[in-house]
Amino acid sequence: MGLMTFRLPSPAAGPANLEFRRAYATGLDRTPSRLTVELHAGVMICSKDSPESVRIFLPWPVAGQGTPIVGTATLAERSTTYVLDLELARGKLNDVRTQLADWIQMGLRTPPQLADTLKLAHRSFFKAVVSREQPDVCSAHAAESLGYSWRAGEQLMDAYSSQIIENRLTASSRLPTFMGCMVHGPPKGLPRGLDIPRLFNQANLSFGWRDAAPSEGRFRWDVLDAQIAWARSNALPIEIGPLIEFRKGALPDWIWLWAGDSDTISGLVADFVRQVITRYRGKIPVWHVVHRVGGGEILGLSEEDQIRIAARAVQVARQADSSAHITIGVDRPWAEWMGSSHFQLGPLHLCDYLLRADIGLSGIALEIAPGYSTPGSHLRDLFEFSRLLDLYAILNFPLHIWMAAPSADGPDPSADPDVRVEAWQWPTPFDESRQTDLASRWIALAVAKPYVRSVSWLQTDDAVPHFYPHSGLLRPDGKPKPLVPWLKYLRTDFLA
Repeated sequence: MGLMTFRLPSPAAGPANLEFRRAYATGLDRTPSRLTVELHAGVMICSKDSPESVRIFLPWPVAGQGTPIVGTATLAERSTTYVLDLELARGKLNDVRTQLADWIQMGLRTPPQLADTLKLAHRSFFKAVVSREQPDVCSAHAAESLGYSWRAGEQLMDAYSSQIIENRLTASSRLPTFMGCMVHGPPKGLPRGLDIPRLFNQANLSFGWRDAAPSEGRFRWDVLDAQIAWARSNALPIEIGPLIEFRKGALPDWIWLWAGDSDTISGLVADFVRQVITRYRGKIPVWHVVHRVGGGEILGLSEEDQIRIAARAVQVARQADSSAHITIGVDRPWAEWMGSSHFQLGPLHLCDYLLRADIGLSGIALEIAPGYSTPGSHLRDLFEFSRLLDLYAILNFPLHIWMAAPSADGPDPSADPDVRVEAWQWPTPFDESRQTDLASRWIALAVAKPYVRSVSWLQTDDAVPHFYPHSGLLRPDGKPKPLVPWLKYLRTDFLA
C-alpha cells in the first residue's frame, strides 16, 4: 500500500464539484489500477496498491476544452505534498514535448505556431513553479500552462494527421482503409436520406445472437441474408458482427435462464458461432465474433469465464472458416473503469493474452465513444486518442475502430435509457457542429494510421432505436447532419 498527497487549489482558484472518485493510477504499462481518494482540508490523499511510481489521472477543467481526463507526470512516493494542478500541467507539457521529439526525429515538419504555443506553456509553467508557495497565483499559472499545452497538442496532431495522409498518398493515390457505417435490421428499412454506397466503401452488417435466435435452438437468417444481398448488389466489402456481445440488450432473453452456468453458456455460444459462420463460409471476409469481453459483470460470469467463452468462440469461428479475418472487440479501451472494478485484466492485456494464445485471432476492434456514460469513455483530446491507437498497435495486429459521438445532450427517446451524454464533460452544450468537428478529426486520424484496417460509425439514424444518444448521421426527421457531407468528401477524395 502506498500513499501520495496533493494540495488542491483554493475554492476561489480551483474547480468545484470535480468527480475525484473517477481518479485512477497507471504504471509503466499504462494499465489503470485502483486508487482510493480522500479529501481533507484542501488536501487529496491517494491510496494505491503498490509503492511504485505512478501517474495520476482524473477529470480536470481545461480552458475552452471542458472537463477531460488529465494526467500528471510519473510521480514517486514522498513525504512532502505535491501541488495537484502544477503536476497536471507538468504531465501534459511533458507528454506533448516527448511526442513532438519522437515525431520530429521521424521527419515531422512542425508549424511555427506550435513552437510559439509551447514557449507560452513553458513560461506559464515556470511561473507556476516559482510561485508554488502562493496557491492562487500558482493555480492561475498552472491553468494557463495546461491550456497552452493542450493547444500545442492539437496543433501537433493537425500537423501529424495531414502529413501522414500526405505521405501515404504519395505511395498510392487512395488510402486502402475501409470506412463503413453499422447497418441494423433489414436493408429495406435503411433511411432514404443516407446513400450508404456513396458515403462508405464497406458494409458493416450488425447481426448478433439476439437477432438470430429469438428462441433457443432456432435460428433466423432472413435479415442477414437480405443484408448480404444488399451489400453485394452495391459492390461493398462486408464485415459482420459482433455475433456475441456481452451486453444485456444484445443477448437473447432466454439465455438468462442459464445465468451463472458458464459451461452451458459456453456451449450455446459455440453452437451459434459455428452455425452462422458455417452457413456463410467463404463468403464473408471479416467476422467480429465477440465484443465487450471482460468489461464487467454479465450473466453471472466471472472475468475468467468471459475470457474462456471468448477464446472458445474464436476457435470455433476459425475452424468454421479458416480463410476469414476473425476479431474480438473491447469497449472503454482507456480502461479507466479498472480503478473501481475487481476485474484484473484490462482490455489491452486481454487482447494480448488472446492473441498470444494462438487461437486464430487476426484483429482487434476498439469501441470509441467519448463523452458518454458507460460503456462510453470519459472525454479526452485527439492527442490522447493518437496515443491510445499507438498503444494498441504494439500488439502488431490490424485495428478496427467503431465510433460514436453526440450531436446533442438532451433527451433521446430512441436511445438506450441507461446511456447518456455526459454534458458536464463538454465545454459547451453539444450540437451538430461539435459532432462534426470531433468526428471528422478523430476519423481522419484513425484513417491516417497505417495499422487501422477499418473505421465504422455505429449509428445511421436517430429516428430508430439505437444505443448511444444523438449519435446518428441523420436527425429524427430524416435530414442529414453536417457530418454526412464531410464523410462524402472523405470517401470521394481519399478512400479507395
